[in-house]
Amino acid sequence: MRWSWFVQVLLAVAVGCKGGSSAALEAKCDASLRLQIEQLAAAHPDSLLDVMGRATAALDDASKKKLESAGARLQLENGDTFTARIPVKRMGHVAALDFVKSLALSQAREPLTP
Repeated sequence: MRWSWFVQVLLAVAVGCKGGSSAALEAKCDASLRLQIEQLAAAHPDSLLDVMGRATAALDDASKKKLESAGARLQLENGDTFTARIPVKRMGHVAALDFVKSLALSQAREPLTP
C-alpha cells in the first residue's frame, strides 16, 4: 500500500500532474507504461512514448481534438482503439480524459519469417 502511494506521488511530481491526472495514470496505464513514465519523467519529460489506447466509444472529431489538445499526436485510429505519440509530461492529461479507458505502451512486433 505504501509503495503504491509513493509511486503516485513520484509520478505526480515528475510529470507535473494534478490529483486527478496522477490517479488516472495509476488507473488507466499498464505497468510497462507507468514504468517508462517513471524512468523518463525527471530526466527527459519531453520524450515521446508510443502508446496504444482504448476509448469508451468510437473516436469522433471532438474526441480526437481533445486528445490532441491534451498532447497526443494521433497516428492511427480504428473505432475505439487508437495509437498515438505522447510526451511523457503530457501523459497524465491524456489519461485524465473521461473517454480514455486505457493506455498501454506500444510494442514493436517482428513478422514471422519462414
